[in-house]
Amino acid sequence: MKQLLTFLLALAAIPVLAQNNQPIDGTDCSNLFFKALLEEDANAMGNLVSNDFTVTNFNGSTIDARALQQAVSQGFIVVDSGMLTGTRSRTYGDVTVVQGLWNVSARIQNNGFNGNVAYTSVCVRSGGRWKVATVQLTPAQ
Repeated sequence: MKQLLTFLLALAAIPVLAQNNQPIDGTDCSNLFFKALLEEDANAMGNLVSNDFTVTNFNGSTIDARALQQAVSQGFIVVDSGMLTGTRSRTYGDVTVVQGLWNVSARIQNNGFNGNVAYTSVCVRSGGRWKVATVQLTPAQ
């Protein structure tokens, strides 16, 4: 009887954990960030980035979290498809550096891009939660 009760309590907790959608580590945090971009989910993105977040784009310009969220929510950035490959993560205490390739088809202010992008994301654990602090995107051959 105790086993059945424990099993039922564990099942009841699963939806709560799934709704929380908090990253379990730095790599998961980075992956969820790219998933939020793909799904054009500005709210999820806002929950994943640090207060001082920046992204550095193809031409070396940087934008902050608020500008990125607005661009996604207003349709200035539209990711049609994207797949992460070759992911390599290194964790140093409360900091994880994630690198890999993102094969992406996207439009930025109606200018299309289709190809591989090398990315580096730095995720930090602060207050017990993982956040993306910065992302660097570079077109790759």
